[in-house]
Amino acid sequence: MFLTFLNKADKRKLQLLQYLENAVSLSETKEVLIDNLMMSEFLINKTVQELNTDFYEFGLEDEFGIVTDGTVIKLNASGLATSDTVLTYYLDQSLKFSMLRECFFEQLVSLYEFATNHFLSHTPVYKEFKLFKQILNDYDIEVTKEFRLAGEENEIREFILLFFMKEYYLNQSLFPKEIEMKRKTFDMLNDQEWMNPQQSARMQIRKDQFLGIIITRMCNGHFLQNVVEDGLIHAEHLRIVEELQAWLAKIVPQANAATLEREAREILRFLIVEGWLVENDRYINQNQYIAQLNEHFFSKLTDRFALSPETLTLLTTELTSIHYQLLSFSFSSRCEYQHLDVTYFLETYPEYVAFCRKYLEENRNRPILWNNKEFLFFRYLILLISTIPVKEISVPLYVCVDFSYGRSYNQMIRNNIEKILDLNIQFQNFPDEQTHLTLSNMAFYGAMGIDHILWLSPPRPVDWVNFTEKVIGIRREFLKEHFE
Repeated sequence: MFLTFLNKADKRKLQLLQYLENAVSLSETKEVLIDNLMMSEFLINKTVQELNTDFYEFGLEDEFGIVTDGTVIKLNASGLATSDTVLTYYLDQSLKFSMLRECFFEQLVSLYEFATNHFLSHTPVYKEFKLFKQILNDYDIEVTKEFRLAGEENEIREFILLFFMKEYYLNQSLFPKEIEMKRKTFDMLNDQEWMNPQQSARMQIRKDQFLGIIITRMCNGHFLQNVVEDGLIHAEHLRIVEELQAWLAKIVPQANAATLEREAREILRFLIVEGWLVENDRYINQNQYIAQLNEHFFSKLTDRFALSPETLTLLTTELTSIHYQLLSFSFSSRCEYQHLDVTYFLETYPEYVAFCRKYLEENRNRPILWNNKEFLFFRYLILLISTIPVKEISVPLYVCVDFSYGRSYNQMIRNNIEKILDLNIQFQNFPDEQTHLTLSNMAFYGAMGIDHILWLSPPRPVDWVNFTEKVIGIRREFLKEHFE
């Protein structure tokens, strides 16, 4: 979604940077770049020059640099910045993002004044504004004649939160001073027994941004209209809602009690989803719909993997949290996880990737699952990876380790393999009909018709890479034969 706010040149530069960032050794031949990025050689050269200029202007010249010998283009990266950092700078310079900020804070009075303030002629500004309106319309957000944001209030807020979190890297003071002062009064609730204020910096920033957005919208007369069935009906919920409602009454005294209660419930849902409450999980009400989503997922999961009751208990808590977030903030959940690169997971956890993809594909007819497939795929995948060790569910991989240096050397290799790969590997002293792979420094295994890898001794980094890729290939082939 962020890329739609960039101009054509910035998209092109970011595309090349991201390609190099994900390339092996951070380099690629110019010929391959021309084919894959569909750019001419002239445009490739121009883009490289422009990126290096941008790195300097952004103060990132120590983090990034692109060099070429005429044939190969290589990215030098310090590891202290990523293409996402560069995206933040491009967004900050984007006219469409400036329009979004000014519409949100209701500072945009006329396009003529906007063009004058940005030292631009009026024609390109009018064109950009037309594109800006089309982009927001794709998310069911309207820009009115008065340059106000209109639509489902909760979705407008979630949309703005995604952009403000991206902007925070460059601008930690997005909100006016009066909004910040009101937002800081929320900190007095940190002393309440239900609040757990000791959280990560990221969570603190998200909370501050979320509250700043709510206060801004409420102070400008925009309130939640639709009541969400949130399940916040127990006494411990209602007590927190009352305290949040009392805080909001001081911030926006003109709002009526019913409006303040809706807003307080929205804040409580956010705090629960983000994990801000003491014993946070017990505040998540597992209503009938969430229970159905859980049960449906578990029925497919247990058909595919044999899991212990203890593992299922752990999964239940986290799965409930995922589905609660899905139902509470479906808009941001749907948008935030789009276009994620899952190559790493595909190579490292193909069993879990295959299951999650198949599960969502089989639920195309269930809008709540299919319309949020990117969010659910990522969250389901991370849940399985973090909860179920791969070696417990993967089929045995039989590897014969036989080097010319004897038993102790073979054991060293086995120990190192176990440190690198957390898989169900069964080591063998000699190959048999079960053997998937032989690892050795002796070439005669090749003549025996056994799938093998020939290593130097001691092994080089490239030897470990070849071994890992071979194992990945064997696991993929097994999945293809048995589950596709």
